[in-house]
Amino acid sequence: MLSSEKNKKNNAYIQKVEDHPKIINQEVNAFEMHWKWSELFWNDNDIVLEIWTWLGSFFASQIKEYPNKNFIWKDIRFKRIYNTVIKAEETWLDNFMLVKTKGENIDKVFNDGELSLTYVFFPDPWAKKKSQIDNRLFSKKFIIDLYNKTKVWWKLIFKTDHLEYFNTTINLFKEIWLWKINIESRDYENEVENFDKQNMTEFEHIFREYKMKINYVEFEK
Repeated sequence: MLSSEKNKKNNAYIQKVEDHPKIINQEVNAFEMHWKWSELFWNDNDIVLEIWTWLGSFFASQIKEYPNKNFIWKDIRFKRIYNTVIKAEETWLDNFMLVKTKGENIDKVFNDGELSLTYVFFPDPWAKKKSQIDNRLFSKKFIIDLYNKTKVWWKLIFKTDHLEYFNTTINLFKEIWLWKINIESRDYENEVENFDKQNMTEFEHIFREYKMKINYVEFEK
């Protein structure tokens, strides 16, 4: 049995992801979508990107709240991306797509100036070992790539419960000196005026129960 066939047998979500019309699999044609998102959505509405936000509740809530925007969700895990597309379908709206690919591959999936807003909420901080830091999403390349793919005056919003990762990321952005910081908080719920408890991620609900502080930053191009 070929390796790919073994994988499909051991992980039932692989075939589900490959078969679902709202999921673009990187092994098939994710990178071919470069330049073609407006054709896929049949409009030129603003594109909102979300990278790895747990089980997709926030993604589904945004689809419903902003039907005149196009939403794209990126993740690498088969089960997580399939469960998210099911939640998105429960909105009965069609303004979304999911892409199975690494978050770092933003330069291969989008054209310059194509994104309006990007959410990066609670990515893995890769903090157990010093050598793991290289696996973090926020690198100089990713920050520059995302800047290029974002429209002028539009934004990136980043949340994390991991203070060291937050501080390191802020310093990295300041070192590159491309993005403007509009809001920077190490206690999002208590310090940010427009805190929205109606649209929290699954992680935020958990952290709120344990009274853990959320670090929040809003960057603007």
